[in-house]
Amino acid sequence: MSAVDTAADTAAAPAVTRSPLGEWGRFIVTLLLVLSPLLLVGVALEALAWRIGETMPMSMITTWQDGAPDRVWRGGDGHSFLTYKLARIADLKPEVIALGSSRANSFRGDVVAPYSFYNAGLTTWTIDQDKRFLELITRDGYAPRALVFTLDYWMFSPGFDHYWGNRFDLTPLTHIDDLMRVVGQLTSDPADLWHRLSATGREHGLYALLTGEGFAADGSMPSKPTTADAARLDADNTEIGTPPAVLADEMSPDQLAKFDEFVALAKAKHVALIAVQLPFYEKILDGLNGNPDAGIWRQFESAEWRQRLADKGVTFFDFADAPAYRDQPQYFTDSLDPDPRAVGEIMRQVMADARVKALLPKAGR
Repeated sequence: MSAVDTAADTAAAPAVTRSPLGEWGRFIVTLLLVLSPLLLVGVALEALAWRIGETMPMSMITTWQDGAPDRVWRGGDGHSFLTYKLARIADLKPEVIALGSSRANSFRGDVVAPYSFYNAGLTTWTIDQDKRFLELITRDGYAPRALVFTLDYWMFSPGFDHYWGNRFDLTPLTHIDDLMRVVGQLTSDPADLWHRLSATGREHGLYALLTGEGFAADGSMPSKPTTADAARLDADNTEIGTPPAVLADEMSPDQLAKFDEFVALAKAKHVALIAVQLPFYEKILDGLNGNPDAGIWRQFESAEWRQRLADKGVTFFDFADAPAYRDQPQYFTDSLDPDPRAVGEIMRQVMADARVKALLPKAGR
């Protein structure tokens, strides 16, 4: 074959072209091969976080918790408590709800049986938050028969919302934040996490898994064992003048107006309000009684205040200075939080009151 023929054949051969679609396919395959280890790690992390319950939606957490009476949940941080308890209430639709700060943790449902009960403690700290909570749970037509809530003198102090406003949070931390909490535990002690995960199925949420502590199915939070050691409470960093046990000359008109709005909302929703000021340890009481800067405390303890509450239809019980508990450290987890034994006995007294019997006639039978 001559050189001329070869050149002609070469000129006549079709040019090789590459398909843009094919190029993209090869690029994606190469990228997947390069990233596959990271993708596998990501999938494994997601599966682990889901198994722990840290990234599980609250609606699924409440369904899981319905499955057995001993299941507890506590994940995320304090900002996730509200969305969790709102989901539980939407699921259970209890007839009686307990509401408030950590001082509400020890309310239990046995004293209101046969009425169904849920403890929504650790969700509200202020009067405005009480009102917003009631708005949220009643927006779809449901309303509890009664709301048992902690009502403490400090809630009426000027500017009290400033200390606790950001805790009432309907937008808890993100999915990425939840994953990073799991990553943090994996990097610090993966063997412990794996052991706990394989040893039990009753806890969901990273905190509950690591400590065994969390919210029970009825929303209550079991307290740690207490002792009769008074030094334990003397050194618990709870002092008069330090939030929440703040001082003020008198009740704030703004807080009083907010309370009136809360009461009016409850009345419109046909929800009975049972307000309880639970016991304080003697350190707190001694710091309030006779204190010239505690005018708000004396106003709250006055007969005029009790009459105002009665006129508004609020059934109020004041156990702040309870002789059976005030100097008994074994009945307190800290100087402001009475333990379940004290709260249980107090609530039996509340349920035996004629005013409450009229609201919840079946309770305690």
